[in-house]
Amino acid sequence: MSLYINKREHPNVFENKQTINAPNQSYSRQDFLTELIKEQEKANAALKKTLRELQLRTIKQEESQTSHWNDIGSQLIDLQKSSQSYQEMMRMQEKFQEEMADKLNRQAVFQKEVTEKLNSQEDFQNQISAKMNKQEEFQEDVLKRLDHQEALTEKISRQLNFIRSILFERTNYLASKIEDGYKLTSSYVYKLMTGSDKPLTFFLMNQHHDEHTKQTDKS
Repeated sequence: MSLYINKREHPNVFENKQTINAPNQSYSRQDFLTELIKEQEKANAALKKTLRELQLRTIKQEESQTSHWNDIGSQLIDLQKSSQSYQEMMRMQEKFQEEMADKLNRQAVFQKEVTEKLNSQEDFQNQISAKMNKQEEFQEDVLKRLDHQEALTEKISRQLNFIRSILFERTNYLASKIEDGYKLTSSYVYKLMTGSDKPLTFFLMNQHHDEHTKQTDKS
């Protein structure tokens, strides 16, 4: 639809003779309140998005912290179990040491008794020797008694040697048993402490090597 211009009533109205390309509106009127509301809606949407992202991050962080505290709780439980095992192992070690000390004390008492008996037997032999020396001055019947006494002394000497042999064997046997028991218990305790299947001698050799290396480094 073309533009109608009343030239008689409005002679001063300018009419463009050229072709007008629609739309020919060079500016428009904008409602400030409408724009403010749109901007507020955009801000609210951005705020909601930010809050939603923050909420998601908070949930993830809470889940991560919960998992972390659960791991710490499990580690504390494992540590408590390890502490209980270590205490039980220490009680076993103390019991073993007490038993070993008792055996060593009994062994010491036994050796003392044997030593006293041997000393007593030696005194007895000395007394017999003294009597034999005195009997040499007596008559023939005294010499016969002396021969009999010498035979008795030889028998006692054989018995004494036999007792000494038995004592030596028993002492070595007991010492070997005590040492084997100590090695077995020490290896068992070492295995509980370290979890290693290697023998205790391997640990002692490594420890000796480390001490030797430290001394070499110091020198």
